[in-house]
Amino acid sequence: MTLKNFNIKRVLFFLFGCLSISLFASFPVETKTLLTDPDPEKFKLDAWGYIIGILTFLMLPYSLLLLFVRKKNFRGSLAWGWFTSLILLIAAIVASLYIFAEGSFM
Repeated sequence: MTLKNFNIKRVLFFLFGCLSISLFASFPVETKTLLTDPDPEKFKLDAWGYIIGILTFLMLPYSLLLLFVRKKNFRGSLAWGWFTSLILLIAAIVASLYIFAEGSFM
């Protein structure tokens, strides 16, 4: 690599970097309306319910008792946690089958 090519790459990197920053900063966003108009009836994910749903997926018959918790949005978050855990389990099974089928586990 010659010095001329290296300088050209540096200049192009600098120009494209400045271009991306200037394009990002040139479009203002109104945040005032986003903060003052929340929808109170909209579903909000309960973080604890979601985490408990992920952790209790494999004990699903017993964790169905958690559906009796009377906390707002807890049951929906619990169901989303179970669904996420199911997707992760399927992805792990497919990945492990792919690795063992290729024979690259050694």
